[in-house]
Amino acid sequence: MGVSIVRCPFCGKRFDVGGIAPGTRLRCSGCTAVLAVPRRADPGPAARRLTAPVLLETAGGALAVLVAAGVLYLTLRPSSPPAAPDPTPAPPSAAARPAPLPDPPAEETTPAELSGIIVDPVSRIRRQLREDFGDVFLFYSKGDPYLLAVESSERYIGTEVVADYGRRLETLYGAFRRELADPLGLPPVSEVLPVVVLSSRERFERYCMDREKKRVPPQIKGIYEYNRRRIVIYFDVQAPYEVLFHEGVHQLIHYYVLRETGGARVPQMYWLQEGLATYFEGFRPAGDGRVVIDPRANRGRLPVIREALQEPTPEGRRSFIPLGVLTGMTVDDFWEWFESERDAAEATRKAHLYYAESWALVHFLRQAGGAYRAVFDDYLRAELRGEGGKGRFEALARANLGMELGELEEKFVDYILGLQ
Repeated sequence: MGVSIVRCPFCGKRFDVGGIAPGTRLRCSGCTAVLAVPRRADPGPAARRLTAPVLLETAGGALAVLVAAGVLYLTLRPSSPPAAPDPTPAPPSAAARPAPLPDPPAEETTPAELSGIIVDPVSRIRRQLREDFGDVFLFYSKGDPYLLAVESSERYIGTEVVADYGRRLETLYGAFRRELADPLGLPPVSEVLPVVVLSSRERFERYCMDREKKRVPPQIKGIYEYNRRRIVIYFDVQAPYEVLFHEGVHQLIHYYVLRETGGARVPQMYWLQEGLATYFEGFRPAGDGRVVIDPRANRGRLPVIREALQEPTPEGRRSFIPLGVLTGMTVDDFWEWFESERDAAEATRKAHLYYAESWALVHFLRQAGGAYRAVFDDYLRAELRGEGGKGRFEALARANLGMELGELEEKFVDYILGLQ
């Protein structure tokens, strides 16, 4: 029986896998990563490379952010929140889309080592969490595609909190599949999406201070870190579902953009990114202690957009943002505009309107039916490919509706004014 040595790419521990069948999964006794026994390969450069992560440690089967963005969103929450138990809007994420974190680099190997080690992505994420927070989490990995990490605390029963947030994620992913992914023919998420629930507000503020070097205003309930592709929120006995649902949509859309563009950084349009996230904030009780996402139930932003449509400016124009402006603004454009405004109060008022109008446009296109939904679906496909923008939106309106942007705007205004 020969001796075959492989090295764990995480901790460097070596193992003799001679006589063990190729493909057998073994757990590293040094760092708990799950590896697969590789097949023999000819020595040479190719034999010293490690493959990309493809296995889950405990796959159950069925089942990336700037603090400034979150500050604004929660500062701009609607004055009339949705009719649900103590809801609080979730913070959005800025449009900057840094490239996703690379997998751990392959270490220098020895001639005796073999190619084909398969690294478990769940172990990679757990290792990153230990580096960032310490070994303090209870994990829930049965809710594919998520790895939920809840910080242990004497304030609550960890297993119950894990189960509660696990159900919330199942609700989110199921609704996302029904509303968007399945109708558009998007495949199921094939990567692990990390969601972190810290034990307290204080713990969350300390983490954000360490990361951003600035204090987090109390309105911020959570963030989505694009560079690490993970959501970070904290436990609260009255924790609103909107925080997780809003950030969860950012996480899922980011996944599909990276998938469709091969990880390229592409412009993302403000109205679609924030409009979709706010659209998914809507939910209603199911009567059994659970909730279901019902985007049509979210009316918290309606008064803002209706007021802008009904009340003219001093110049006699309606104060709402023309679709020609809204559909041409990227998320980066939005933040450049907001941060350059000298009148903070006016900037905040107008930003309220940007959020409300983005929600309203998504609601209009998805709920008005027929060819309007086709405009939305076709545009979302283009956005995921990195091909969105005002020109594409206008072309799709002409192709599906036979309308120019001005005519579509009139239909949009009539629809919003008719909502109750």
